[in-house]
Amino acid sequence: MPVTTRHRAPRRAARRAAVVAVASVVVAVLGALLAPVGASASASAGPDAGRFAGTARLPGCSGAVVRWPAALDTDRAVVLTNGHCVRRPFLGAREVLVDDRRWTRVELLDGLGEVALTGRAVRLEYATMYRTDVAVLRLRKTYADLAGAGVVPLALATEGPSRGDRIRIPSAYWTEQRACATTGTAHRLHERTWDWWDSIRLPGRDGCAIRGGYSGSPIVSRETGLVVGVVNTGYVGGRRCIDSACEENRRGRVVMRRGMNYGQQTSWLLGCLDAGRTFDLDVPGCRLAQPRR
Repeated sequence: MPVTTRHRAPRRAARRAAVVAVASVVVAVLGALLAPVGASASASAGPDAGRFAGTARLPGCSGAVVRWPAALDTDRAVVLTNGHCVRRPFLGAREVLVDDRRWTRVELLDGLGEVALTGRAVRLEYATMYRTDVAVLRLRKTYADLAGAGVVPLALATEGPSRGDRIRIPSAYWTEQRACATTGTAHRLHERTWDWWDSIRLPGRDGCAIRGGYSGSPIVSRETGLVVGVVNTGYVGGRRCIDSACEENRRGRVVMRRGMNYGQQTSWLLGCLDAGRTFDLDVPGCRLAQPRR
């Protein structure tokens, strides 16, 4: 079920959604990029930074402040979360939202998990639950404003994690963290009508037992400090491919893995930047789904 704290069919949906972010309906039913902090910044939230540095708390979900590789200090800051965290009811199976007005309260945390700055997301640059489960929100505050408040953005890795990579998942919503080693990726992940590609496996029994409110939390490499994905759904039992997500391999075999949670790739976002600074779906090579025309 999606791991927000607001998603899913009435009560049962909301209850399970509070488990992950899209665990089944993208845990939103119950109701989380370390690119350089900019040319002028001396450092970004590295491996040894406070564990909640760069994280963001949204209604029912978690997220992370990220900075595109060539962003300027005067650019408005960006927050990354799940697509299922930005609307109720959830987005359709192939729905894509682009350049939509928003007025979402966002709390930005410091490394210790204290609220360093409260702001508003005023623009939804992108959101979808097709192929991936991701949303990009633009804040009213600039990166310079954030720096003045002690908020350190994260940066995205250029590729996802490999089997056995050690990761951590800081949730701003709960101000708590999970950690484990990934067990590779799922070729296709199905939950209700949603279909996600190359989903990151997060074994709940090995340290990544998440709950509602973890949706949108960044998946951070413990080696590099870079964001490799965002949490979006978790195992809650119940019906295969409906109450809990199920995997489909390249041969078409479908299986529901007990205790397995999942996240979505974030490196795809870097392929949709114009000159490394502006988010643009028309950039050649951009893999993110386009809105229907």
